[in-house]
Amino acid sequence: MAPGFAVVSTTCVRCHSPKLITEKRATREGWLATIRWMQQTQGLWDLGPQEPVILDYLAKNYAPKNEGRRPLLKNTEWYKLTN
Repeated sequence: MAPGFAVVSTTCVRCHSPKLITEKRATREGWLATIRWMQQTQGLWDLGPQEPVILDYLAKNYAPKNEGRRPLLKNTEWYKLTN
């Protein structure tokens, strides 16, 4: 298991489905903003010394990805369809 997995599992899954965590992607700053928002509006407690562990894990394993459409096809030989 990656460092921080157990802390994230026991802390975040108290309120959220694990799927919510795996679907969201953010930078460390984005994850911190999400935590602060939850603390200010949703009643999330002070994470104390666990906060940097959680942020490290989320930033490493759930960072934004530059995935989009597949690359264009190259060197493709097209042919005419006939009936």
